[in-house]
Amino acid sequence: MGVAAKKLEDHLTSSGLSSRTKKQYASIARRIGRKDPVKWLQKQISSQTPIGTVLPFRAAVKHFLVSTQGLSVEEAEELLPKAKGLPCKLRDSLAPEDLELFLSEAKTVEDPIRTILLLLPITGMRIAEICSLRADEYTKRKKIKGFLFRGKRSKQRFIPLTEPAQEILEKYLQSHEGEWLFQGYMGTPITPAAVRKVTRKMAKMFPELEGLSPHILRHTFATDALRKGMDLRTLQTLLGHATIETTARYLHPDAQMLFDAMKALEDK
Repeated sequence: MGVAAKKLEDHLTSSGLSSRTKKQYASIARRIGRKDPVKWLQKQISSQTPIGTVLPFRAAVKHFLVSTQGLSVEEAEELLPKAKGLPCKLRDSLAPEDLELFLSEAKTVEDPIRTILLLLPITGMRIAEICSLRADEYTKRKKIKGFLFRGKRSKQRFIPLTEPAQEILEKYLQSHEGEWLFQGYMGTPITPAAVRKVTRKMAKMFPELEGLSPHILRHTFATDALRKGMDLRTLQTLLGHATIETTARYLHPDAQMLFDAMKALEDK
């Protein structure tokens, strides 16, 4: 491993990024190689490049500049071109009837994936976060049961669990124990890939669940919160977003909500 690669690896680790994100940024750094990172990024940015591709490139280059050239985050940001590109494909949440189908099918899956799938749409947690929970991170805070853990970028988060969520988890805990809340083989935590494999299988079985993934379930939580009137600041905290702008990207009114809004105009 070269000096620059080692500096980048150390910087990414200290930034509290997930292992998946660190691997992605390290892979991008290898593509840059000995090229000028800013000029390389400029060549990648195009109005025809999906913005979902551009943003990780830009973030990786910023980390690369900070770790290898001694720049501050602000200095690196000033050097980088604006991110532009094709908008991401809309990630729909599950409609209520499709969510019901999903939950019914999820109950047929073996634990611990069964419990994870049931909790995702009612907690809004990232798949990497819920899979890496330790048993003692299910706790109480001011007499409220929930998950107290360090999430993305090592920020401490508390996700309170509703009574239905507590019932799902505590039923699971009656026959499962160990260091990790959701253990896989050999005493290691279950992997996000194992959960995604199950959601992909469901999506193939049921056309209504096309595109199903753990992240869609996170969007489903956000959409349901919007439908029920949760304010953006509270939702931002629950989702663990650094900015409210990121939270806003999750809030796509579903088809039923749009129809109800149009119907309300007719009634006035």
